[in-house]
Order: sequence, then C-alpha cells, then structure tokens
Amino acid sequence: MPSRRAFLSGLGAAGLTATAGCLTGFDADPGADETYDWPSGGGNDWNSRAVPNGVAPRDDPTADRTHEFDGTPAGDPVVTAGTVLLNTGVDVVALDRGDLSQRWAVAPDDNSAFRYTGAPAVADGVAYVLESDTLVARDLDTGERLWGREFEYVFGETTPLVVDRGDDHRVVIGAGEYLRAFDGATGELQWERRLDGIVRRAAAHSLASVYGVVYAATAGGELYAVDDDGRVHWNRTVDAGIRTPPTVVGSRGPDGESIRGSGDVVVGAGDGSVRCFDPTGKPQWRADLRGFVEGGMAVGRGGVFAVSAGRLYALNAENGNHAWRTEIGSAVRPTPPALVGDTIYVGGERLRGLGVGGGVGVLSVRVGETQFEHEVDGGASYVTAADGRLFATVAMGTGSGRLVVLS
Repeated sequence: MPSRRAFLSGLGAAGLTATAGCLTGFDADPGADETYDWPSGGGNDWNSRAVPNGVAPRDDPTADRTHEFDGTPAGDPVVTAGTVLLNTGVDVVALDRGDLSQRWAVAPDDNSAFRYTGAPAVADGVAYVLESDTLVARDLDTGERLWGREFEYVFGETTPLVVDRGDDHRVVIGAGEYLRAFDGATGELQWERRLDGIVRRAAAHSLASVYGVVYAATAGGELYAVDDDGRVHWNRTVDAGIRTPPTVVGSRGPDGESIRGSGDVVVGAGDGSVRCFDPTGKPQWRADLRGFVEGGMAVGRGGVFAVSAGRLYALNAENGNHAWRTEIGSAVRPTPPALVGDTIYVGGERLRGLGVGGGVGVLSVRVGETQFEHEVDGGASYVTAADGRLFATVAMGTGSGRLVVLS
C-alpha cells in the first residue's frame, strides 16, 4: 500500500479534483440548525443516527464538561429537554444537561446483579427505560415510575421506538420472540406480534405517510414490516443473520417538515455485508465489507456510513457502491457513527470527525478526510449530538467510564 505522501506526489492537481468528484457525490454542505435533540438511541424513529441539517464541532473541539461513572458505556447518550440519559451498564442515570449533576437513577444503591443494555427514548416529558425485562415509563424530571410492562425475556442491545400519532404516541419494543406496541401515556398494550426469531435490536419507523409500518429484525435473519395494527406486511430472510437495527434511508429537509430519501431500509448481516430493501421488501443492493457492522449505521447526505473491523465505510445509499473508507483503529466497545451537518463522528482509539465527502484519494488511501482527532483516556465508544455539542462516552478499561461534552 503506497504512503499518502507517495500517493499525492504521483497524482497531479487535476487528478485530485477528478478523483474527489467521481468517488462520492455526497451532499457536503454544512448544516445550520443549532437547536436540536437526540431523543433516542438511533437519534430518531428511523434509526438514522443523523441530523443532516444540524451544527456540531468541525475543528479541534474543546471538552467543556465530563462525568465519570462506574461501569462501561452500554448505550447512546440520549439528550433532550435539558437532560442527558446515560446507560452505564450497571445503571441508567439522568444528568442535568448543564453541569452533568445527577438528577435520578434507576438501580438501587446495592445493585450487583442487574445489567442494563441499550438506550432509553424520550417523548412528551417521559423517559422510556429498559430495565432488565421490563419497559418502564418514568417522569423525565423526577424519575418517578409511571408504569411498567414486563417481557418474558431480558432486552438486548435496543432502544424503544416512539411513533408519533398526532394526539398521542405509541412505544414499540421487542424482546424474545415478541414485538409489542404500548400506549405511551398509559402503558396499555395495543398489539403484539410473535416473530420467527429473537428480536434483539431496535425497530425503525418507515417514511410512509400517516402511521406507516415499523421494521424489526431478528438475530436469525428475518426482517419484518409490521403495520400499525401489528399485521405483517412482508418479511425477508437474510441467511447470514442480522446484526444491526434496521435503518431507514431518509431525512428531514431544512424546514424540519419535508422528508427526503428513498425510504429504503438497510441492515448489517452476519457475513460482513450491508443489505438494502425497498419499502415493499424488494432487494435493492448488497455491499460487502471486510468485517461485521456493529452498533448501527448513520444515513444521510446520500450516504450509508458503517463501522466494520476498525474501518469507517461510506457507501452510496442509492446503489451500495463503495465511495471511500478510512482506518479508525480497534475499539473494545461498539462505535456506531453519527452524522451531523457535513461531518461523520466516530469513536475508536480516539474520537474523530470526518467530512462526508471523504477528502480525496482512492478508497482507504486518502487525505483531507479527517477534520479533527480528539484524544481520550481509553476508547471512545458511543457519540451523539445536541444543540451544537457532542456527547461522547469513553470506556476507560478499568470497569469505569466517562461522558465527555465537547463544543
């Protein structure tokens, strides 16, 4: 593999321009929205992990505040309504968004047995928290338990899906072989559907008008489209199994209301590939990566961005073609990417910000793709964003972790 210096010295300025133009074609205009939240693990009900119109640090960010905790990061920081919800693996805590002081916690003081996985979700002042085998609705300000619904199995690496229905909302969540929908205010069961396999990760909501369908995947490789009454519209089998939450290709326009995107749904498979299906279940494309996609993908600006085997891959959302890739180093925790504005944020040996266009070069031999690298004491894991700031978790390798807020 040639060095970057050798690569550049052998490629003239005209060649650089041509290379950059033909490889990506992603929309790389910076965002302008400085007031936005990250209300669920996937960032929104599409699991797109993206705020394409948002603003976030693009150059040499500064760590404003930190919060250290016992445990290791076990889900995305959820940031909304002046609150940060953080899963520490041994607890789920609510922190004040300003000074990161603790408001309330889920686990009892003598907790030594329970483990928590996945991120909460927030809607209308209520936090929906996964507590072992029980979905619990808590008041976001006080932590008061409003209602709880038990499942037959403990939850996997998932987050509740909140579906806005105009005057109310539903909360959809899977555990074991069941996908269930509850009234967000009362916890009343609206419908349940038994699937052919174990549901371990988050569901996603379609781009369709009215209430549309939700997509859910089983570890064994079944992708389901289920309507608002719990009826299966279609299901498709991925023989290698599915290792990520379904992610919908779509985003909101600059006005915050209009919706852009194909509405296709992408999943990461157990054979190291990313598969894409259209809203009717028809296979659209397959992209093979070097390893397994873990933790989820970011979708926006015309691209699908996935971490696999120490690399960040950028795929064309329309056809799955490889646009570029770059090394991010090994990581001991999941490092799902997040997209804000024209920048991809991703953990690993350090926290990185990379332009969606990937700089210039050929595949992994590139220059100009990295906007910043921020050193951390440990391994950077989950990263989310809100109101122009980054919220990154760090696994410190000693059974402890840290939340860092950067601006």
